[in-house]
Amino acid sequence: MARKKNIKFLTFLKIPFYIFIAWALGFALFFIRLPEPDRDGKLSAEAVVVLTGGGGRLKAGVALLKEGRSKLMLVSGVHENVRPHELILLTGAEAALFDCCVTLDYKATNTLGNAVETAKWVEARNITSIFLVTADYHVQRSVVLFRKSLPGVTIVPFPVKTRMPLFKLAKEYNKYLATLIFDFVGY
Repeated sequence: MARKKNIKFLTFLKIPFYIFIAWALGFALFFIRLPEPDRDGKLSAEAVVVLTGGGGRLKAGVALLKEGRSKLMLVSGVHENVRPHELILLTGAEAALFDCCVTLDYKATNTLGNAVETAKWVEARNITSIFLVTADYHVQRSVVLFRKSLPGVTIVPFPVKTRMPLFKLAKEYNKYLATLIFDFVGY
């Protein structure tokens, strides 16, 4: 009788081990699949959507406009205290480029909010394709959320290369897993 309890207990202990192995394999796949920036410059889209929160994103978005690969840009998740002239100085872009082509979204406070606000902006302008500019570690989760909010819109991921510490990358992977689960159950 005691032997059966020991076997059941040992089997029960294996479950967390198997969960950890599955998580670790998934994390390795996530890491391997971190996208590389578009180096050839052949891709284009009607608009650029830049998600705030990391260095290099805004400059990458402005570069897409300057190169003529897009005509409009939404900067989503801008802090309420930031003004357009500050972004102009930060990017080195001309004020005329911002005046004609750049919209600032002050409402979004997270990635889901970015997707929702972008959907409103895209619908109002009848846009059918966007560059999604965000950090390389953030692309996979962002694409899942944006595809759900923008059905029928072509989303071209445009990653900005980062150097993320492993524990922060693991945190992003956990958020990605949660996003996939919520997407799967229809939340």
